Amino acid sequence: MRRVANEGGLHMNDGPTFGLWYDFRQPVPFRQSYGSFYGECLEEIEEGERLGLSGVWLSEHHFVDDGYLPSPLVAAAAIAARTRNMTIGTNVLLLPMHHPLRVAEDAAVVDLISGGRFVLGVGLGYVQHEFEVLGFNRKHRPSLMEEGVAVIRQAWEEGRIGFSGRRWRFEDLPFEPRPGRRIPIYFGGYTEPAVDRAVRLADGFMAGGRKGAAEMYGLLQRKLKEHGRDPATFPLIASQAVYVHEDPERAWAEAAPCIAYQRNRYAEWGSGRDEPRPEPIGPGEVPREPYFVGSPDEVARDLIELYRQAPYEHLCFWGRLPGLSHEQALNSMRLFVERVAPAVRAAAGKA
Repeated sequence: MRRVANEGGLHMNDGPTFGLWYDFRQPVPFRQSYGSFYGECLEEIEEGERLGLSGVWLSEHHFVDDGYLPSPLVAAAAIAARTRNMTIGTNVLLLPMHHPLRVAEDAAVVDLISGGRFVLGVGLGYVQHEFEVLGFNRKHRPSLMEEGVAVIRQAWEEGRIGFSGRRWRFEDLPFEPRPGRRIPIYFGGYTEPAVDRAVRLADGFMAGGRKGAAEMYGLLQRKLKEHGRDPATFPLIASQAVYVHEDPERAWAEAAPCIAYQRNRYAEWGSGRDEPRPEPIGPGEVPREPYFVGSPDEVARDLIELYRQAPYEHLCFWGRLPGLSHEQALNSMRLFVERVAPAVRAAAGKA
């Protein structure tokens, strides 16, 4: 394969790598205490590392009733202390609703605790109430994102925070502790401006969903050429919903309610304050095609096809879809590692 290792640990010579993706949420009403739930998710991540998964990724949302992870960098530090080899990243941290120097400080600490295993993945965000409560103007998302990345990189690389821009201005004071290396920054998104922004400013791109990854790949290659970036050093991270069971119908029966829940909540949060809420869908209305759910052979076949359409360096999948039990999550993960990942890597090696 054409790729080589990079600072994020995600380019491989012998095919794509795989990782877990967590948002630490439980559908209401909660099945268990959140302390117990966090403990189980951390056990799953440790098991993932033991099985050979190479990354774990954390998402962020705020002020919702299902406990969606609000503090990904805090969780990243906890994971760093319990793992030894996995890349730990955010997928994504919503940078336009954070103070960039606080992100720079917390991310540097996580990277130091982890021994240089952290990747900062950032995105624009979209939920209206989050911006309002946290005190940021949603209309300023692009400039907050671009200036935020500039502030963070300057602090890490120069050890100084003096900055004057449209959104942020800081006195020139020292910044420590610095990470001691160039922490990769990846951008996530679903649109052409997002891809262009990533190619101009980031070290990699994170695409969600089967359709999103396939559609973004061609656009990404065009933008890389347009901006003179080397595709071999600019990873594509695919973020997917994956669930594996020996019985494909049981796989769908267990995963469909979780996926329906995800779709309904994301659609609800994407509505403006004065807009009508979309009608929720039930498990029986979830289309199967966008999701990687089924037997090991079926999921491997579909991920191989995705790789042919969009050769991803790394693929992460929800380690615990909202509503699954600890045992269901572990069973799916083990089947993925034992039977899906080897088949995908073997096929990718021949591509």
